[in-house]
Amino acid sequence: MAYLVPYSLALKPDEEALYRSYLLQDIASVPDDTYQLQEWYCPTPGCPCQEVLLQVLSLTSRRFVASFWVNLDPTESPIPKLNPSEDTVPYAWALQQQIEEDLKSDPAYVFRLRSHYYLVKAVAADPNHPAYAELTRLARTGDPKPSPKKYKRKRHN
Repeated sequence: MAYLVPYSLALKPDEEALYRSYLLQDIASVPDDTYQLQEWYCPTPGCPCQEVLLQVLSLTSRRFVASFWVNLDPTESPIPKLNPSEDTVPYAWALQQQIEEDLKSDPAYVFRLRSHYYLVKAVAADPNHPAYAELTRLARTGDPKPSPKKYKRKRHN
């Protein structure tokens, strides 16, 4: 089983295109905050899932408040679906509506998500890519931090 990999850690893209953020204010039951979307992808080269997991990070609390699966198949509409396996906040529906509206109104954003999906797959299939080792390690372990190197102590006689 492969873990999903965050686009930001696996490929280290340029900062300006890294995250999509929403400043949400004056929406009933939604705390005023900036919410950042972080993209997670399946790194298995042969898997045809064509999905992205968008995790929503509250910048005020610095915690994930919801996550949504988005189908990236070009023949279907990219409608976000709440990830039922994650704990979510009561106002997740409002976040879902914001993301859905954004996906419908911004085809360039959807194109970028699809591009990221294919890029992650390409990196996972190319052992010569500079990010290959990190991406495959993340996919294997699910741990964003490399394990400490174990050194054998030399015995002195």
